[in-house]
Amino acid sequence: MKLLFFLAVGGAAGTLARYGLGGLLQPAGSFALGFLMRWLLGSGVATPELRAALTVGFCGAFTTMSTFSYETIALLEDGQALRAAAYVAGTLGASLVGVFSGLALGGRLL
Repeated sequence: MKLLFFLAVGGAAGTLARYGLGGLLQPAGSFALGFLMRWLLGSGVATPELRAALTVGFCGAFTTMSTFSYETIALLEDGQALRAAAYVAGTLGASLVGVFSGLALGGRLL
């Protein structure tokens, strides 16, 4: 329950930041996630709950691209270039198909 609370608080803060800034700082969110993941995991200065609140919660809600970018880089750093490429192509392709399908269904319901 403690972890869920921290995720909710971080997510709410990230959502409000995203709304307030209008998505102007998408690259900043990606930078923040990369920095926080490396520094918080390497230094051990944050509890797992605080780390989750800052990374998954805040950065994840602030910019979806930060999580996507971090996961891609993590695969590349693990030497899984083919899996990273498949992840990028699959995520973008499935997202585009999802939006297209949602728009089409929404249009039919009007």
